[in-house]
Amino acid sequence: MSLRFHAQHQAPPVLRFLRVLLLAVGLVAGLGCANGTGAAHAQGALGVLTAQKDDRPAETAPQSHSAASTHAAASLSERTMLQEQLDMAQKARGVLLRILNEIPTFSSSITATLRAKGPDGTLGWLAGTLVSIAVAVAAGLVSMTLISRWGRAQFAHFYRATAQNREDKLGYLFFRAALMSAGLVIFVLVAGLIALFLVGGAPGGRETAFVVLSKLTFFLFIRIVFLNLLVPDTPTHRLFPLSDANASGLYRSLLLAAGIAAVMIGLCNWMERLGLPQDPHKLALIGASFLSMFLLSAIAVTYRAAIAALIQGEANKDPVPMWRRVLAGGWHIFAIVYFLMAWAISSIRLLLDLPDATGLVTAPLLALLAASVAFGALLLVIDRLLLPRLDTRRAQARLIEDILRRDESSEGETDLESASAQAAAEAADQEAARKPFRDLLDKGAALIVMFGGLYLLTSMWGVPIAGHQSFMGSLIEILLVGFVAYMAYEAVKTLIDRKIANTSPSADSGEDIEIGGTGESRIATLLPIFRNFLLITIVVIAAMLVLSELGVNIGPLFAGAGVVGLAIGFGAQTLIRDIFSGAFYLIDDAFRKGEYIDIGSAKGTVEKISIRSMQLRHHRGALTTIPFGDIKQVQNFSRDWAMMKLAFRVTYDTDVDKMRKIIKNFGQELMDDPHFGPMFLQPLKSQGILSMEDSAMIARVKFMTKPGKQFELRKVVYAGLRDLFQKNGIEFANRQVTVRVATADDDEPMGKKAASSLGQAAAGAAAAAAMMEEEANAKGSGDQL
Repeated sequence: MSLRFHAQHQAPPVLRFLRVLLLAVGLVAGLGCANGTGAAHAQGALGVLTAQKDDRPAETAPQSHSAASTHAAASLSERTMLQEQLDMAQKARGVLLRILNEIPTFSSSITATLRAKGPDGTLGWLAGTLVSIAVAVAAGLVSMTLISRWGRAQFAHFYRATAQNREDKLGYLFFRAALMSAGLVIFVLVAGLIALFLVGGAPGGRETAFVVLSKLTFFLFIRIVFLNLLVPDTPTHRLFPLSDANASGLYRSLLLAAGIAAVMIGLCNWMERLGLPQDPHKLALIGASFLSMFLLSAIAVTYRAAIAALIQGEANKDPVPMWRRVLAGGWHIFAIVYFLMAWAISSIRLLLDLPDATGLVTAPLLALLAASVAFGALLLVIDRLLLPRLDTRRAQARLIEDILRRDESSEGETDLESASAQAAAEAADQEAARKPFRDLLDKGAALIVMFGGLYLLTSMWGVPIAGHQSFMGSLIEILLVGFVAYMAYEAVKTLIDRKIANTSPSADSGEDIEIGGTGESRIATLLPIFRNFLLITIVVIAAMLVLSELGVNIGPLFAGAGVVGLAIGFGAQTLIRDIFSGAFYLIDDAFRKGEYIDIGSAKGTVEKISIRSMQLRHHRGALTTIPFGDIKQVQNFSRDWAMMKLAFRVTYDTDVDKMRKIIKNFGQELMDDPHFGPMFLQPLKSQGILSMEDSAMIARVKFMTKPGKQFELRKVVYAGLRDLFQKNGIEFANRQVTVRVATADDDEPMGKKAASSLGQAAAGAAAAAAMMEEEANAKGSGDQL
């Protein structure tokens, strides 16, 4: 099935994990190159050269800490570390020269050993054994091929040419790997049974069959891992952004190197199990290690550009950090240097009969493979069990069914295409809401696998990474504490921040925020304080555990903290008062974030609440910080309801009953309005004539609204009453000032100059009265706040 690779099918978490693991490999390599002393499990690559074989019984191994320290000090005082290294290198050189001098005798000794394994003292058993093994292997391969074909036919529906997300890719790859592994099990059973039947009871034949089948099984298993990791045959399901050519070439190269290494190591194991002389066995192991080193170095040089692109990541992303550029540019050099050093150290360990002598060259590759498989399994567990994806085909199909069902119940048109588009959009939104938690779980999985890969790598090197008796053990425990604290910190922070965002009003809604409007919910007010408390608790507990791992006695710290707390309590009584007052105000639910309050000395919208104070934003912009201990009373304008009363002036000839009916009908229209109606708690009502002045009657209306909506509705009510009064012939009264000037003869007409002066005086009096009324209204509005 011919498929093509698309750039969108990439898995950035996998790439980030591989970059971190490459750095960990470099760290272990550097640790291994450090100098060290001690027993056979001494830390450091060159340190193992100074290690002596430990032949002591297990019962005498534990020693007191003081005795070990005394012994280490005596060893360091007898001779320097450099002299130890030179001595051990000289000893290894002597062993190598002795083995090389004995090469002419290897042929006769090996032949004699093989003849001794035959029942008749000849080499005829070897040819018969090889033929039997070939027949068994052929039968096993045929069985495995048949099982694989049957599995592909039975589960062909599981394969999808296009993978939508990471779960589809990982699910397909792990299912294919499981199916191939089942075929491998059939191969082992069939080939093993046939080989056991054909080989018979010859000891040499059984050992030979076991070695051949075990190494061939290992090679086939490595093939399964490489095939599902690099995916050269199915580009759309490939997790790494490799081209088809690079994926296929890297797969074939690694498979060839693994096959050659399996043959060489199998030959060495066969020699050891048959009891061949140790010197040829050591030389064969050194040769196999050298061949592995050469092949891996050649692969690193050949595909250095492809791996460098993986390390750097996508080119259209943010600028690549310096450490990644350096690692991408010289990773193959670091790898070659590591392979050379690992081969040299492995050879010296073999010559000196030290433990952990084999597998050092391929240790990073094996650790990387195991970590990659484990990381993929954890990602699949996250996507399938812990946090199932909501944008899969199955989830979208359920959404389409729900949308179509809703359309049918509402007697709407059923359009499958529009329903599919709506379901895809809803699934994308739901998955985007989960993205912070998925990213956190991905980071946790990467850190867990990184620790596991580091432990596996150091175990292959024989470095004691676990246990309280080593520095590395304490470091790993500290890192584990840091990992748990980090995961808890990020989980609490992400969860509470999202809850706050969901319960808080959006700042980008574009609506004007009215004074006295409804504030945030009580949980949105308390969550920030609760979040800070939890985060501080996590940090403090993690710090205490780290100090305990470092050997610090934390008991006196707790006692000292109690004494310091008492001192602070006596010396900072105001602070304690503020904290306790704020706690009780919040328990009483006296105010919430976003509410408009008046505490006497200041008023405004509650903008921020901390552990000892809060900040009020005045409607004119001023920000005031008030300690909780200074608050004597709280007047909250944002709770339950708000009452608005509006006064206006009408002329004396106004029909009061007609005006009342107009106001009542207008109030009912506002209650029925789809936009303004939900803002009212009680409709607009007329309170009749409040008072009477010289030139007008003062009428008043009132209405009850939700908090913060009274100012918006005030504008609507004033505008509506003006239009209705104008339509029904009701006039608003203008302010009039009557000025009477007494003259000698009241009947004598007033002169033009006197009339002009009188008009100016009247206008000035009217303006002064209007200004006084405006100031009174402004003061009344301010009192309402």
